[in-house]
Amino acid sequence: MRVLVTGADGFIGRNLVLRLEELPVVDVSTYVRNDGSSRLSELVSNVDWVIHLAGVNRPDTMEEFYVANAG
Repeated sequence: MRVLVTGADGFIGRNLVLRLEELPVVDVSTYVRNDGSSRLSELVSNVDWVIHLAGVNRPDTMEEFYVANAG
């Protein structure tokens, strides 16, 4: 099974990736904020599951929260 974890450098994402990598039947790919959008398109097309954990949870402003999480 091929799994993509977005937000893989956050607290939950990092720990989930560690656990998934322990499972012999799972091939884990990761995506983090600094990766390009073209890489995301490539990754999504090559996996069975996407676990989306990317987002802003401690923004400086409410606008930043909405732009990052809804935009």
